[in-house]
Amino acid sequence: MVMTEKFTEHAVSPVVGVMLMVVVTIIVAAVVSSFATALPANVGTASNAQVELVGVSSAGYKDTEPPYWTYGQIGVVFKNAGGGSLDLRNLNLWVGGIGSGSSGAATLTYNDAVDPRYVEDSGEQTGAGRWFVTLPKEAAGSRMQRFGSGLTLEELQDPIIEPGERFIIYCEFYYKGDSSSNYFPYLGFSNPRGSGWSSGRVNVDGGSKYALSDLKTGVVYSEGYLEQEHVF
Repeated sequence: MVMTEKFTEHAVSPVVGVMLMVVVTIIVAAVVSSFATALPANVGTASNAQVELVGVSSAGYKDTEPPYWTYGQIGVVFKNAGGGSLDLRNLNLWVGGIGSGSSGAATLTYNDAVDPRYVEDSGEQTGAGRWFVTLPKEAAGSRMQRFGSGLTLEELQDPIIEPGERFIIYCEFYYKGDSSSNYFPYLGFSNPRGSGWSSGRVNVDGGSKYALSDLKTGVVYSEGYLEQEHVF
């Protein structure tokens, strides 16, 4: 007598198989979509704006000795020459050269507020500022603002610079020059380093370099040297 065994195969229903494939496809698509959405935030993109150096603002004291306690928009001025809007909060200015601080350079961002010791009516002014052109009270708490006359405080503090508009990166003081700078004009910067403040001076003599770049990507918008002919 021959005994035989019967094996019964239990196959997955075609309908169930299709449903499983659909579920897996949806899960994979969701993972890919999530990754693609997060990617731009990690990489970052720079503005397409074209930026030009306008010059160095002396608030009208290019060649003139200022009276004691003179205030004005002083610093390095740029222009958005087109291509897109520019967000000041994404900018970084590096300046370095003769007479510039203990490290020979200074790096300034939107969040590096100006030193209140050089700001009008700050309550923290020192006698050192009385010989130079220093900053008006509208500059308090800022490092970068729109540049121009007749602007309201709200307009000055708007960080979005559209094509054709100018903006300034403030220095703490400006002076037309003396024997210590071989009579070249100079800019004074005071920026936070470590736990305190460190001051430095940049001579506008063609030997001091600047670079304006994007904080996120490092893309350089404008670079060159600060020349005496740039002062206005």
